Amino acid sequence: MADSSYDVIIIGSGVGGGAVALQLAGSGARVLILERGPVLPREPQNWDPEALFCDLRYRSDETWTSGTRRFRPGQYYYVGGHTKFYGAAMFRFRERDFEESVHEDGFSPAWPISYADLEPWYTQAERLFGVRGTAGLDPTEPPRSAPYPHPSRSSKPR
Repeated sequence: MADSSYDVIIIGSGVGGGAVALQLAGSGARVLILERGPVLPREPQNWDPEALFCDLRYRSDETWTSGTRRFRPGQYYYVGGHTKFYGAAMFRFRERDFEESVHEDGFSPAWPISYADLEPWYTQAERLFGVRGTAGLDPTEPPRSAPYPHPSRSSKPR
């Protein structure tokens, strides 16, 4: 068996894990990426909205429970994670997402970091992935240190 020691272990090969792996590439660190799913087969159904969203062709067969209700979550376990299915939208968490949140049956504690701690990394990720947008249109948008790397595209048919 080969040496199994690593400097960094990345769990998940989606957009987050992929961005971390890219950042570490060439660093000399021994990196292992763990992914629970197989490579997505290349087939016509990959581009078929009915197969994706009606037939749930690639969605996990897992069943989750919330109280007494059971449901099939919108999880996709493939190399590349949800990035294979996410529709090319990349949203930043809002500042309040990092704060304590009180719920009916308890609370979610505040994160040990703030939006401000992650903001430079959001900006870097938006450059890396070529995100398009227009800052300031969304009144809930958090502060940004830089504009979007590319302008918005019209949603009107060409």
